[in-house]
Amino acid sequence: MTPSRLWLFWTAVLLHICLNVAPSEAQDEEKCMDKFRLGKEDFVLDTDKSVKDGATFLSSPQVSRPEECILACCHDPNCNLALMEHGENPKNVHSCFIFDCLYKQKKVCHFVKKKGFSNYVLLSVFKDYLDEQISDVEDKPPVADAGQDKVVQPNEDVILNGIESKDDKKIVKYEWVQVSGDPSAVLKKGLFEDSVTVSNLSPGMYKFRLTVTDEAGQTGSDEVSILVLTQEQTLHHCLVPKKEGPCRGSFPRWHYNAVTEKCEQFKFGGCKPNSNNYLALNECMNACDKVSASAKPPSGRLGPIHDNGEICDVVCGPEHFSCSNNCCIQKGLECDGEEQCSDGSDETTKCTKLVEELDHLINIPMDKTKAHCVEPPVTGKCRASFTKWYYNPYDRRCHRFNYGGCDGNGNRFETEAWCMSSCKGVSDSDAFPRRSQFEKQESSSETTAIVIAIILGLAIAVLLVVIACCLLKGKKKNKHQHVAVNGGHVHTYDYSEKLVYNSTTKPI
Repeated sequence: MTPSRLWLFWTAVLLHICLNVAPSEAQDEEKCMDKFRLGKEDFVLDTDKSVKDGATFLSSPQVSRPEECILACCHDPNCNLALMEHGENPKNVHSCFIFDCLYKQKKVCHFVKKKGFSNYVLLSVFKDYLDEQISDVEDKPPVADAGQDKVVQPNEDVILNGIESKDDKKIVKYEWVQVSGDPSAVLKKGLFEDSVTVSNLSPGMYKFRLTVTDEAGQTGSDEVSILVLTQEQTLHHCLVPKKEGPCRGSFPRWHYNAVTEKCEQFKFGGCKPNSNNYLALNECMNACDKVSASAKPPSGRLGPIHDNGEICDVVCGPEHFSCSNNCCIQKGLECDGEEQCSDGSDETTKCTKLVEELDHLINIPMDKTKAHCVEPPVTGKCRASFTKWYYNPYDRRCHRFNYGGCDGNGNRFETEAWCMSSCKGVSDSDAFPRRSQFEKQESSSETTAIVIAIILGLAIAVLLVVIACCLLKGKKKNKHQHVAVNGGHVHTYDYSEKLVYNSTTKPI
């Protein structure tokens, strides 16, 4: 345990002793606090950009010390970031904000340099963003990327790919295996070496692991989940009304309209969403395509709309909100403007406080003019290959990389000169991600593009040889043309003319 975390822990223990907290509870909190680590001093969350990309603002607990803010994050199973705004005394906390920085298991939080703020992050989520020892090893292990988690309906095929996996040399092997879920699922090799198609999916949760191997035999692995919705889950993911939430932001999202049976866009306020809330149209369609409120079982595309009232005498799960009377309601019903808990505990001043705190976070003045220069380069999910330039704040230079054509970020420039001009003066002190996030690595889309280019080049070369042979053959025939016996002229066509005519009229 580092000195800073040791100090935080013993301060927390003393507080709990004073408050007569059971030793076992203090031990549990010690274990939780040991999972958090100081991210980087004087960095604040770019809340607007982060929520747009799928981060979730969970709450703003009333605390006065850093360890209390971390403990508040510990008590929420979805929390992986404790952000603190300090007053005049840096050891005190003026405001505490806790966030879930994962969307479908992908990190979506962005940070900007700002004095007066500190952050503690969950090590298991941010381990590749924290400080590291610089390695002199020339050939580093590959980094597997299995993509974001997926939500689908039963019996739908799902394509998994590792296109965003990277290596500093070359990945030579991609291997997919099922880790959990119904073993009757079928994996079939996809069109690309990094992809597989998963079929025969019944309701339940599945996990698949991607292992990539480089030329040196080094490996890296990553896992992805597929949630195949039950009828009950379909109700909450597809048939509940859209929920803008109590907050007053304006974030574009998609929801499934069970009346029109279409995915439609709406403006999300920024906090307390329900499950019928998607970042992209294709995510919404994958989860809810052809779902109907009027369908008859057992189609698997129905969720009969039933009472959303509280349930008592049960243990509330992670999908529930716990009312003060120990009853449960669906989590998405909290702060929706209507009381579902009989004691009204789902609609309290906490909902109003969320609005105020998110407004405060979004309106914190920060210099974002060069924030794009400290974002790690993103190749994206598409398989095109466009040569672009990105800025590395650790060596203050611009480097080439291959952009796939979609899902990139702002650290992407057409020319080296434009890149250097745009990011002039930006250094490692401005960057939250660690050095390795900016190192040159070859992605599978880059390899695919090279292969396609070679094949295309060979095809063009073969075509040119064929055309040249045909032209030479045509010239030889012209030399052997005979005049008709009766003295009339025989009208002949040059072979090249036939070739031009045929090639321009024959369908490709």
